[in-house]
Amino acid sequence: MELHYCRTGGSESPFVISHGLTDDGYCRLELARELEDEFDVVLYDARGHGRSDAPDEDYGASERAADLFGLLEELAIDDPILFGHSMGADTVTEAATRRPELPRAVILEDPVWMVDGVNNDVIEGDPGKNIEAQIAEWQDRSVEELLEAETMFRDLVESGQPDLAQRVAEARGRLRPEIARVFEAELLDPTEIYGDLEAPTLILKADADEEEREREQEITGYLPDGQLVHVDDAGHCVFWDERARATEELRTFLPTV
Repeated sequence: MELHYCRTGGSESPFVISHGLTDDGYCRLELARELEDEFDVVLYDARGHGRSDAPDEDYGASERAADLFGLLEELAIDDPILFGHSMGADTVTEAATRRPELPRAVILEDPVWMVDGVNNDVIEGDPGKNIEAQIAEWQDRSVEELLEAETMFRDLVESGQPDLAQRVAEARGRLRPEIARVFEAELLDPTEIYGDLEAPTLILKADADEEEREREQEITGYLPDGQLVHVDDAGHCVFWDERARATEELRTFLPTV
């Protein structure tokens, strides 16, 4: 199993970023650039994404956490801050609860919680089958065609992030259909697992109505040392939608760990 990564290097504390489904490490290049003066930032491609291998195996949180452990061991990384978005948030949570002594801190960007009161409309039908069809459609188009065809890419360009739009579109073209197996494993239940996440934890959540915010605060309460910030006007990709506010909250948190 080979994982592709890039790394800012230096003697600073390690900050390891685990991306979401259908992205790859380069989709978080802006965050790496923001932090590179203070941290040794590692961006890696999850199995089936980017330039990493796509093994004929399971793709659940347990397997992805094992990949992360292997990466940290090979790179001789100790005491990292672990950052994960969406699927990557599940990866990081699984890793941090299996080895609670490992991370110095954990940051979760809009983890998907399939529990009563939140995210109940996120996954419908047969998402594994849907993503396979979507990958085939993406790979039938050039990057230029994707940039013109999809609203998400146009929105990124209009918000002043054309380089990010380009990298995300390129990431779509490198996906392998094996990633559909992510959906064969259930998402982690925060009410069952967060009690074992000992590291200081910051959760940056998308905007939500008051009822959902209250429920998400209840879920955060399962963490021994956790805090939740809802980022106004942000969707699922909080740092892409509201980069300045999300970065401000991240920088407020980091000196405390």
